[in-house]
Amino acid sequence: MDPRMLRTILMGVLVLAPAFLLGADSAWAGSGYHPHTSESAGRVREVDLSAASVRVRRAALRAAERRDAQPTLAWDALDDIAASPPEERRANSDAAGLPDGWVQRGSVVLPGPVARGEVQVDPDVIFAIEDVPGNKYPRKHTLYLNFVGAEMLGGFDNSAENRSALARIGPYPAYLGGNQKALSIAQAVAEDLASYGVQVVYLPEDRPSKTVPYTMQMMGGTWQDTNIDSPAGGVAPGADCGALGQRHVVYTFAAAGMGVNTAANTASQEAGHAWGLDHTLNCGSVMSYCGVANGVFSDTCDPLCESQCQGPNSAGCRITHEMFCGEDSDQQNEAQTLAWLFGGSEPDVEAPTVDIISPLDGTQFETGVDIALRAEVDDDYGGFGWKYVLALNGETVLEEVDYDRNIDDEYRAALNLTNLQEGNWSVTVEVEDHFDHVTSQTVNFVVGDPPPVAEDDTGGTEDGGDTGDSTTDDPGDDTGDSAGEDDDDDKGCACHVGSRGRTAPWGALGLLAIAVRRRRRQISFVSRHDHHHR
Repeated sequence: MDPRMLRTILMGVLVLAPAFLLGADSAWAGSGYHPHTSESAGRVREVDLSAASVRVRRAALRAAERRDAQPTLAWDALDDIAASPPEERRANSDAAGLPDGWVQRGSVVLPGPVARGEVQVDPDVIFAIEDVPGNKYPRKHTLYLNFVGAEMLGGFDNSAENRSALARIGPYPAYLGGNQKALSIAQAVAEDLASYGVQVVYLPEDRPSKTVPYTMQMMGGTWQDTNIDSPAGGVAPGADCGALGQRHVVYTFAAAGMGVNTAANTASQEAGHAWGLDHTLNCGSVMSYCGVANGVFSDTCDPLCESQCQGPNSAGCRITHEMFCGEDSDQQNEAQTLAWLFGGSEPDVEAPTVDIISPLDGTQFETGVDIALRAEVDDDYGGFGWKYVLALNGETVLEEVDYDRNIDDEYRAALNLTNLQEGNWSVTVEVEDHFDHVTSQTVNFVVGDPPPVAEDDTGGTEDGGDTGDSTTDDPGDDTGDSAGEDDDDDKGCACHVGSRGRTAPWGALGLLAIAVRRRRRQISFVSRHDHHHR
């Protein structure tokens, strides 16, 4: 079958979904199985913007701002904690346990049918959704080693929100080995991943923004601080062939007395599990059970370790490994897998792009209209993310990352906005990659009767008229001469967003434009060097 036809067929029934949402045995068997996807009709999410909903959304925004403003333990405090450790956390007898249908096999948690050798992940699913924005290979990625702990939530994995299917809800402890030892562990993990397009960060202030998909590794604690049921040196969700779930949370139970190399090997192994790697019998690899210090991601095809490690025929990504080691080889090449996923260590010097297709800037809509928000978002590498910001009369009513990558049938970022109140609205789509490049675009429109536009003394309007320009700004440029040009930042990145002026029909609703008046699109490019968690 033609690959593009196969992608079209599978996209009709498969979309990215949070891990661990499937039932115990409801969707394990058959063609197109992947534990990090879910059956869906492919509906674009609707966002209610009625007056009552906006009140609730504003309150939720304020609550989120307060939550995000809570102080994070400083890196320098690790020495103080090591000198005076807190009381040991209670045993996990009250933990909720693993999600339905998932079982622990040593340091990896697998779907039950995979662990029992009853089903294998279909790699066709991986390539069927590669056209979803941010999913193409290679993808740049970030591994955040969290030594300072966090308030953990349960549910599907979402590193940005401290949500983890393996979490025990509540505070996860900080690392007790002190600042210098933590730094040495981080450096060793960074060395393991130095050849690939994965950045390793560890300072709390370097934690990626919520927009960027990244893996978070909790460093410290014990297995009893999670919901697994037996001891392990670390744990991660497995069988994510192709690393579809780009926001995993994994664990290294790095006790204060654990050696640097052992802790680093464990951290690299758990990250590898989250990215679709299985255990092998190569004792020089970080993916082995041998416990040899200072292992590497192996660049040879090594036999899978199943019966001796996690159970017969339980390698979740066996068929994916065949891409590099041959059909029915039962072997894994870790280096080639990571290079396929993340590419090499070269920096990403191009900023992502965004083009809001609908609504058109300056459009006036009838009261009660529903609007299809559609935007083309892209980058030269996969792994980027995007968020939406909606404002009514200058006040933000919605600010959220599109964690689920909702798209329409043309692979455009998509939301369906319903029940919009009268007033002046703005919609901003902001795209961010792993190298601190942020590109945003804003369109403005009116719902209902437009407010009066005051004239200035010269007979013009206060907004300065319609320029039709697209502007890409560097926040560090005070010259004011960037309109209509591509501005390069100090990384050599440039961004230009076209203004194509197209609309996209949304079923029978369409776009009920009363009048279309083109105004200047507000576009900005930011290169953030003070990368932080927002």
